[in-house]
Amino acid sequence: MRTSSLNRWIKQFLTAGLAGLIRPEHNHRYTLQTKRSAVKAYLSGTLSGQAILNRYQISSLSQLHQWIVRYNSGQLSVAYATRKRARKVGRKVTFEEKRQITQWTIDHEYNYQAAAEKFNVSYQRVYSWVRKYQRTHDLESLQDNRGRHKGKTPTNEVERLRQEVRQLKAKAKEREVQIAFAKKLVEIHNREVERPDDIKRFRK
Repeated sequence: MRTSSLNRWIKQFLTAGLAGLIRPEHNHRYTLQTKRSAVKAYLSGTLSGQAILNRYQISSLSQLHQWIVRYNSGQLSVAYATRKRARKVGRKVTFEEKRQITQWTIDHEYNYQAAAEKFNVSYQRVYSWVRKYQRTHDLESLQDNRGRHKGKTPTNEVERLRQEVRQLKAKAKEREVQIAFAKKLVEIHNREVERPDDIKRFRK
């Protein structure tokens, strides 16, 4: 028997009693609140990875890491958004609100769920506005045009240059967010390396 396995069983017993030593006969289903609480505890650094596994009875660090990636991309609580969509989808949203919501989502590392909750709209609508903006790099494209034309064509040189400037700024902002997200992933990876007890002893 590996020492790491024995240590894990001891911690599971101290945390959850005999129930913590019983292997489930089927895949354990975690509540949304459990997932979010575990991720926030890890990102805040208040608990070690193994302590989080014990407290929330999570099967492995890899499971926790999957939730972290989904949390940072705003996709951890899609199911929750789906349940709320029926109530939120009917709300009318002005063009200025679309601009604000889209920009807020981009500024917050594409956290669609947080935007949906903050502005009381559905996850899918936020996602569609951001995707539309990403295709055009122009917030004006969010206007509710009933026709199928692709947008307003610049009528003179000044307008064309202004449109190009907007597109360049949008691309630069998107790149900035991508870099920030990449740095966050590196930070999480480095934090794992700094926790040898979690990685070397309990990943086996």
